[in-house]
Amino acid sequence: MNTILKTNLSREIRQHFQLFALAAFSVGLLLIRAKMTQSIYFFFLIWNLFLAYTPLAVSSVIIRYKILRYNWYYSYPILFCWLLLLPNAPYLITDFIHLRAATPVPVWFDVLILASFTLTGLLFGLASMQNIYRLLAIKFGSGYANLTLLIVSILSAFGIYLGRFMRYNSWDILHKPISLITDIIQSLFSEDTWKPAWGITIGFGLLQYLLFDLYSSMKR
Repeated sequence: MNTILKTNLSREIRQHFQLFALAAFSVGLLLIRAKMTQSIYFFFLIWNLFLAYTPLAVSSVIIRYKILRYNWYYSYPILFCWLLLLPNAPYLITDFIHLRAATPVPVWFDVLILASFTLTGLLFGLASMQNIYRLLAIKFGSGYANLTLLIVSILSAFGIYLGRFMRYNSWDILHKPISLITDIIQSLFSEDTWKPAWGITIGFGLLQYLLFDLYSSMKR
């Protein structure tokens, strides 16, 4: 058991270090842009990247707690918290809407910045999904784990829609639950909103799951 624990912790630390190195590279590019332009445009990406890391942080807690305690039921509230935070990772893809053709720096540099933040955020999310997949596969089997992660990906994509177009945050479920539920129902079935709502949910959801499946296969 001590050997397994040390191996898992070592792998987790190495993975976090690699992801933090990529995050540092992204922030470094942003600081170079700020120096060149004397502008803090795109600085919101730092906050978005921090939010993208939160599901990985939560899933890492779940992994360690599961290994040490073997009490599955205590993990359910944290799993729900993880599900609420997961959309923050793929949400960074939508930050490409802030790309402008006319900027004080070459447009390719802004593309590089957005791509580096987006890929880092996606990897945070995929790594956290891999953590949850391992728990589910051990407890219920790989088929159940894959189906669950597919559903999670669809829900996460709908979270992207809620965040980008409805301007909701993960914590709004706690202090604005009624308006959130009302807007969810309306967005899915209203004539004016159901197409983008379902399109983004299915499109981004399948993309997230396919990326996870590829990531998981490489890990195995």
